[in-house]
Amino acid sequence: MPNSGTEQAERAFWCERVTYSSLAVGGVADASHHVAPTPAEAISAIRRAVRDLAATLPPIERKRALSWVDGGGCIGAVGALHRGEPCGFSLSHRGFWTEWTVHPVPLPLSTRHDDGPVR
Repeated sequence: MPNSGTEQAERAFWCERVTYSSLAVGGVADASHHVAPTPAEAISAIRRAVRDLAATLPPIERKRALSWVDGGGCIGAVGALHRGEPCGFSLSHRGFWTEWTVHPVPLPLSTRHDDGPVR
């Protein structure tokens, strides 16, 4: 069942990017995170990052990446976030493995936009 606009406003989207140099424990080469206010903004950040990497990818991986960016993959991801489900995308590039994940998270009560405390 879709969420109402009020429920959507009480959520933010935790976005992470982790790049692994190997599959071994401790193989994290780089990581970052940010909070996006909407599903569209969360997925837009992933699309920009993937597009930036696309020119450096082998042809098969580039095709897969751009298919996700320009095709149904990112649309499905936005839909999942609107339903309150997490989503992600992963990519192999230049000997590294990068994973982008987005999880809906509740906003702290102090930042929610509602009618105030229940009396």
